[in-house]
Amino acid sequence: MKKLTKIASVLLFAALSMAAFGCKKGTDEPDSTPVPPVEETVSPVAFSVAAGEVEKDTTVALSTSTEGAEIYYLVVKGDDTATLTAENYKTAGKYADPIAITEAVKIYAIAAKGEKVSEVTSAAYTIKVVAPVVPEDAMRLWTAESTATAWSVYNYEDLEKLAEVVNGGTDLAGIVITQKEDIAINEAVLGDGFVEPAEAEGAEPNADLINFAGIGSKDKSFAGTYDGNGKKITGLYIYGGQQGLGFIGAVNGATVKNVIILDGCVINKNVWEGLDSKGNPSHDGTDDDRFGGLIGVTKGGENTIENCIFVGTVGSEAAKVRGAAYDESDANPYEYIGGIIGRVESSTTANLKNCFSLVKLYGSAAALVKKVSGTANCTDCIGVSLDKKVYKTKDAESAKLDEEGGVTKAEVIEAVKTASGIDLTDYFTKAGL
Repeated sequence: MKKLTKIASVLLFAALSMAAFGCKKGTDEPDSTPVPPVEETVSPVAFSVAAGEVEKDTTVALSTSTEGAEIYYLVVKGDDTATLTAENYKTAGKYADPIAITEAVKIYAIAAKGEKVSEVTSAAYTIKVVAPVVPEDAMRLWTAESTATAWSVYNYEDLEKLAEVVNGGTDLAGIVITQKEDIAINEAVLGDGFVEPAEAEGAEPNADLINFAGIGSKDKSFAGTYDGNGKKITGLYIYGGQQGLGFIGAVNGATVKNVIILDGCVINKNVWEGLDSKGNPSHDGTDDDRFGGLIGVTKGGENTIENCIFVGTVGSEAAKVRGAAYDESDANPYEYIGGIIGRVESSTTANLKNCFSLVKLYGSAAALVKKVSGTANCTDCIGVSLDKKVYKTKDAESAKLDEEGGVTKAEVIEAVKTASGIDLTDYFTKAGL
């Protein structure tokens, strides 16, 4: 009996072992059911900067997570209705470097790999408007209650404010005004040969140009210090009708230094109303004299003008003709016109040092100072008019420009460059000299 039981146990163990082995073998056999291939997709393009308001010159990088994919993009500005699609993307630009945002734009982008493309993504950007920070010493902030003694000119708005203050009757005695930046008032004023802009009908200023009022007049003079600081003023256009007309109309014990005016034009309009009751020319004499490129007239005191340059035109053909059209018994109906100063009045002094001018002049005029009733001292100054007259004082030298024994153009250019760093070569060319 024991023997049979033992045999039965062995047979049972064998059967169980075979069953277990058979199950394991079945599990190891590969599944013959076909598995469909996974279709590769191209990930959409991502933008490194979120759409919306950004600072100017912000750069936006484009990317896709699909390895080996190329990115195409289109930048749309303003009202442009162009867009990017899966059909036209190859006509767009291929992305290589981050895109700088300099104005309002919308960027469309698509990624492509082989024949596969992503969906089109886009982001619109506008430029954040940053309120300008006005320096606390800017002249535009001046008020009648201001107590500061130093102000700065950064732009044309500051120049306008300075003119407004002085023309309103405040002479700014004891105040120092310093120009801190180059200022372009008009893009261009003079033509070849320094031809002045045409005036509008009726002796009115050219409507296409900004007409600067000038700082002061014979009756409202400037008595402070204006330091141009070697910064340039270009495109100066002054068209007016007053005695004492110029960048600074009148000075009274003032200091004007380091002022550089290039491509400037100052015109006193010289309007005659017709004949008076006795049949004589009618003219009140307020808009035909005492004007200059830099300063119109010295009204009082001792005035210092140093290291200044004026390049441009003073007067106009139209204004000169208006004066000459009437009674020739008037000694000169368009006079006291200077490249630097129009007239130095009696009991006043103008000390000029290292001042230069290259000017086209009309009427009774001189390249530095025309009329001296008071005292004018000129030290190391040179003025050249377009008729080639050379001035070192109020009177022209006997030898004209480039004549034997006289000053040469090259010497003038070198003198100006040494004194101020300004190269007048192109201006001599424009002047036809």
